[in-house]
Amino acid sequence: MTLDHFSNQQVLVELGQRFQAARLNANLSRQALAEAAGVTDRTISNLEKGTKSTGLLNVIAILRALGILDQLELFLPLPPPRAAQLLADRKTPRQRASRQKASTPQINDTAPPWQWGEDT
Repeated sequence: MTLDHFSNQQVLVELGQRFQAARLNANLSRQALAEAAGVTDRTISNLEKGTKSTGLLNVIAILRALGILDQLELFLPLPPPRAAQLLADRKTPRQRASRQKASTPQINDTAPPWQWGEDT
């Protein structure tokens, strides 16, 4: 489901329904969840109805009480590091490759010259 076309209030209602489903799946009453999260029953009600913003600290406490705090990784995963940041984090600074003088290849004068068919 994409929420892009929803208003902010509609997203809040959708999140409330998801919190309610998570609570019911955990077989908890509103009162039991409120006690476990350290919030009021009214806070749980407001969250599930999507009528009022509950506050991020309360949402974190409720997620923890439901045992689904780890799902925040799905909600907002850590972004991958940027290449420039990776270069900046290196312990040793980047160095240019040194130019080597052109050297002539060593020729083994004692070996007989190569001929077709020798590799079989």
